[in-house]
Parts: sequence; structure tokens; C-alpha cells
Amino acid sequence: MSIRIDKLAVVHPKAQIGEECVIGPFCTIGENVKIGARTNLQSHVVVDGFTEVGEDCVIFPFATLGVQSQDLKYVQGSTSYTKIGSRNLIREFVSIHSGTAVESSTTVGNDCALLAHSHIAHNCEVGNRVILSHGATLGGHVYIGDYANIGGLCGIHQFCRIGTTALVAGLARVTQDVLPFTIAEGAPASMRVVNRVGMQRVGYSDEEILEVRRAFRTLFLREQRLEVAVKKVLETLGNKPHIQTMLGFIDESHRGLARPDTATLDLNTSE
Repeated sequence: MSIRIDKLAVVHPKAQIGEECVIGPFCTIGENVKIGARTNLQSHVVVDGFTEVGEDCVIFPFATLGVQSQDLKYVQGSTSYTKIGSRNLIREFVSIHSGTAVESSTTVGNDCALLAHSHIAHNCEVGNRVILSHGATLGGHVYIGDYANIGGLCGIHQFCRIGTTALVAGLARVTQDVLPFTIAEGAPASMRVVNRVGMQRVGYSDEEILEVRRAFRTLFLREQRLEVAVKKVLETLGNKPHIQTMLGFIDESHRGLARPDTATLDLNTSE
């Protein structure tokens, strides 16, 4: 099967379109775009800038990929990039913007589901198998770890980090980092419990989930400084890879952690 480009699409002759791609009506593909094999742009999709889209993606109408950053620091004529992996589902009106600084990139991994009206701003790094629900918005330089689930209509502040297998509830306002394997909600968002169901779906054992819960309680549900709590977790569970992931995330945090509020204590002790 050859490439199928609708007669109503506008595809720059220098754009690189993979085998068996489908480019639907009223799509616009820029000069420096590369699209992998078997990717389907249904209609009215704009792909511009220095943008790479992987194989086997399905892109719904009115999505815009790789367009210029909205950051007011962007200098006209700068070259920056957008890199989108393979097997991604990109629904209606999704927007993914290029990096701001010269030679910088916005990246999206593989096997993600970006639901309608979700937005990925400049210089974000989105991992693999991430879900952005309807209307979820990532500010610039946001990091989203693998298997994270971002709820509908939530907003994540610039430079925040969401750890692997974390869940951010709908309508949350995230202004600080959310640890791997946890659930955060609220405005401002705070971590509430361990994401047990999410961990099970990824393949973590009951024992590993229990260890994460023990670490979470030690870190946040006792009256002690975080530095002391981290040391205790390191001494008791520090040889576990999933615990090392949590502690490494804490060490790399710059905006601080979305620490649990007082109501979280009763929620966790009653489990």
C-alpha cells in the first residue's frame, strides 16, 4: 500500500512522509516535517516546524503539532524541535508546541493517549504510555514520567515533575512535584495515597506496593524532617529499585514536593 494524500491536503514537497501513511483532507504538513510509516492524519491536522512523528500514530482533526512555542521569550527564526514517538493516539484539538530556546526540544514518548483539547507546552518531556485526559494542560518544561495518568482539566505549573505511575486527579492545580507511584488531587494539589491500582496495572507485585506504601508513610506521615525520613527509608528499603526511584525523584526536585495535608493521615492509616 502506498502513501495516500488527499487532494485537499497541503504537503510541502520536502516533507518526509513514511510508507502507508494517510494524510486526510485539509491537513497542512510543513517543509521540515518527518512522519513515520502507517501514521494516519484524519483531517485538518497541522504539523509544522522541525517536527518528527513516529510510526502507527492516529491523529484526529484539528490537532496542531510542532508549531511555534507560545513562550514570549521565543526569538523569531530560532530553530527548535518537536519529537513525537510511535503508536500515539492524539485526539481532537490537541496542541504540542516546539521548544523555545535554540536547538531545544519538546518530546513525547511512545504509546501515549493524548485526549481532546490537552496541551503540551514548550520543552516538556512526556514519557511512554502516558495518558493526558480531556483538557489537561502542561506548562513549559514539565516532566511526565512513564505510565503517568493526568486527569481531565487539570493544570500543571511550569517546571513541575510528575513521577512514573503517578495519577493526578481531574481539576487538580499542580504547583509542586508529585512522587512516583502516588495519587495527587486538589488545588493546590497534594499527594494523598499510593496509586495501588496503577502499580498493579503496570505489573508491580503486592509486596512492592506494600513497600512503596511503607516508604510513603515514613516520608510524610510522621513528625520528622524530610531529610531524616529519607535516611530512614534508605536504611530500611533502599535496596529496592522502586524505592530508589522515589528517593532519586526527591533528590532531583527543585520546586519541592506536593506534600500530603493533615487529612491524608487518617486516609492512609484507615487503609
